[in-house]
Amino acid sequence: MAPAPKYDQQTQQKMILSAAEQCINESSITDFTMAKIARIAGLSMGSVYKFVQSKEDIVLALANESFIHLSNIFNQVLALKLTAPEKIIAISLISPQKLQLFEFDYALQTYATNEAVIKKGSNYWTGKIIEAQSRCESSFKVALAEGINAGELEAVPNLSEVIEEIIISGWALTVGYEQVQRVQQTKQIIEGTDSLLASLPLNHPIIRSSVRLLNSYPWKQPLTDASLNHIEQQLIALNLR
Repeated sequence: MAPAPKYDQQTQQKMILSAAEQCINESSITDFTMAKIARIAGLSMGSVYKFVQSKEDIVLALANESFIHLSNIFNQVLALKLTAPEKIIAISLISPQKLQLFEFDYALQTYATNEAVIKKGSNYWTGKIIEAQSRCESSFKVALAEGINAGELEAVPNLSEVIEEIIISGWALTVGYEQVQRVQQTKQIIEGTDSLLASLPLNHPIIRSSVRLLNSYPWKQPLTDASLNHIEQQLIALNLR
């Protein structure tokens, strides 16, 4: 009879992902090896391959953990007693440090959504990523729909289209800004004179642009400077800013 496993499946998975995090911190998102993960985790290669079938699965599994972390924080903010447009702006005002689960989060999320990685990943882990992203998107849709259904927005001809439009345009603004900022600040980041982890000030161009975008819709309570100050205080109370 084979000996009973030393650790249960959940514990082994945590050990593998913790070892993977250490490996990537010591090398990069592309240079780690499965053998080193097994060695650091103190598990056999067979035990590791019970949970992941490739390096791509490791990336997807870590990205899944990162998305879960993001979703939990977003849900805290979306549960605040704020108007729908205030909740959207609040997401942009969360401190990047609070959103970060791993030191390599940005590279991880970028790499995990690469077509080559997704194609090489197993059905299980690609499915987990899709689920995590869908939950995140669903939270925003529900928050917007609740606000609109509560009468926050004047009558619109097609509710589902408006919700989709606001989510996509708002997401494009914030994600696009992050990419532009990283290019512009590369030199300063290398020199250690700048960081991408600082909270955006209330008068930052991307916040002003987001406010202008949201206020182009017929909200009964448009966003104001007072709104932004109120949002900031709510985030500080949650230790998210």
